[in-house]
Amino acid sequence: MLQVNLSEQAIENIKEHGGIFTLEEAPQTGCCTNIAFVGAHLGKPEGEGYFGVKEQDGIQIYYDTFIIKKDKRYEVVLEGLLKWKTLRVY
Repeated sequence: MLQVNLSEQAIENIKEHGGIFTLEEAPQTGCCTNIAFVGAHLGKPEGEGYFGVKEQDGIQIYYDTFIIKKDKRYEVVLEGLLKWKTLRVY
């Protein structure tokens, strides 16, 4: 089963913005690589029919079933200041 640990700040921020966030491949720039980085953003994904959904801490988590590994634990935290706060996945 998908394992996601959400920091208290991340939970508050997600709930303030509708209670939904998405885990999917993060856009990358630079040189070619075979590594898929996971990113998070508020709201539902485009083409949500291709995503799994998990309910946790009163939040709906959409996740890309091709990128997210169910045997790995994901840590989601809120980083940044003021309007530059962003969800970060570790």
